[in-house]
Amino acid sequence: MSVINPHHSRPLDVHRWSDHSEATKLHEQVWSKYFAVAFQEGGKGNKAKSEPKKQFKVLLLDLYVAWLDDPELSIGLGMTKSAYKENKRYNELFISAKIIDVVNHAYEAGLIDKLTGTEGARQTTRIRASAKLAAIFNKTELTLFDLTGEKPDQEVIILNKKELRNDRERTVQVDYEDTDFQPIPEMRKQVQQYNALLWRTYIDIPTRQQPVIEQPYWDDKVGKEKIRKVKLSQDNKFVRRVFCRADWSLGGRFHGGWWQNIKEDWRKQIHINDETTIEIDYSGLHVNLLYGLQGIQPPLEDHYTVKHLLLDFTVEEQRKVVKGIVLNAINAATVKKAFQAYQVDQPTGSREKKLKHKQLHLLLDAFIEKHPTLGEYLGADKGVELMNVDGRITSKLINHFTKKNIPVLTIHDSYVISNEHSGELRTTMNKVVAEELKGFKINLDQEGVGRDQIQAFMNMDRANAIDFNHNQRVTYERTEGYKERLKRHNQWLLKVNN
Repeated sequence: MSVINPHHSRPLDVHRWSDHSEATKLHEQVWSKYFAVAFQEGGKGNKAKSEPKKQFKVLLLDLYVAWLDDPELSIGLGMTKSAYKENKRYNELFISAKIIDVVNHAYEAGLIDKLTGTEGARQTTRIRASAKLAAIFNKTELTLFDLTGEKPDQEVIILNKKELRNDRERTVQVDYEDTDFQPIPEMRKQVQQYNALLWRTYIDIPTRQQPVIEQPYWDDKVGKEKIRKVKLSQDNKFVRRVFCRADWSLGGRFHGGWWQNIKEDWRKQIHINDETTIEIDYSGLHVNLLYGLQGIQPPLEDHYTVKHLLLDFTVEEQRKVVKGIVLNAINAATVKKAFQAYQVDQPTGSREKKLKHKQLHLLLDAFIEKHPTLGEYLGADKGVELMNVDGRITSKLINHFTKKNIPVLTIHDSYVISNEHSGELRTTMNKVVAEELKGFKINLDQEGVGRDQIQAFMNMDRANAIDFNHNQRVTYERTEGYKERLKRHNQWLLKVNN
């Protein structure tokens, strides 16, 4: 294997667990051969919730999942006692500082490769399966499906806040009691039911031979383009609902699922249970919410097209700049910070990067001239409040379709669903936003036409329905890799249901 790349890694999944017979067999095999003598069983300490043997199972299974994903992929974890807090809401398997001894012993036994973390670089230790452990993995019949269950013990309602650690602002999870906020138990039940549905659902992109998408992105810290790998796997579908600033009225969006991390062109190709999909989004959602919360029907024309001020930009190019600075201004505490955030997001050397704050001010003023009631909300840190509203909207949508056993994929202000349910999605989106905005309407954007919409058209105008159907339907070639993944998923699902 190559030297561990610290940037090609993910955190240890402290909720990795399986009672599957093959998982137990693998665990017992490695533990008895390499750990049992060093960690004598039966002692008082080993009866605790954080016993080394149990912690090693979590570690071993997560190393196995990472190895299945990519033998070069490493796992990041802290190797200091301060990195672990037992009996926390977000650590239901009770991983503790005792795992440090387990990791060190695994390294001494030659079972893992290790890259020690550095405090100065603020980088955790990285580990991965060694060639010795990989040889053991090659002999097991344990599959990824056996290790990616519904995760009933993992907390799905997250409360975050930001705090300074070592002069660096970090997001940390806040412990809480279910009694702190009355809707918590119901919210948790909903997300758990949603995850259970996603777990049973085959979600993939048929044109991908390998279940991975490599996407370029601009890393402004190093001033160059990098590649991010997004895994389209059973293990990358888990969704949580996240609130922020230790406040249940702020945030509340649904996060997780690989579909949130790929670009629109790839999302168009998503198949759900081997069926093509449609994506529908709320047009200019947060701008519209600002209108609706004032008791004003949002204007139905485009929000971001203003008088042409950037003469070396096309009208559409200028519109994208306006949209970028407005969305940043909704989220930022000041207009200056909004402009700074916008410029950070632009590639080095681009025309957008070179725009002066004076030019951005002119565009923002033009937007306010068009939307005078919204001026006071720009540069006023309103984003987290609006996320709470769109989180409630998404919650209602998820609840509606989960009850019907229909998977819908969420991307905050847009939703992906199989073609046969596109009409119902539009209807439900209109309904729930009207409930939140006292009857007001928000435009919906949709590319393509769903099969149920085509059927509705056929019922109205059968004479032209054949041509309409032919012109609107989009098909994608299914690779052999995709067909094999679909086959394995269906075989596993059949076994689970029997």
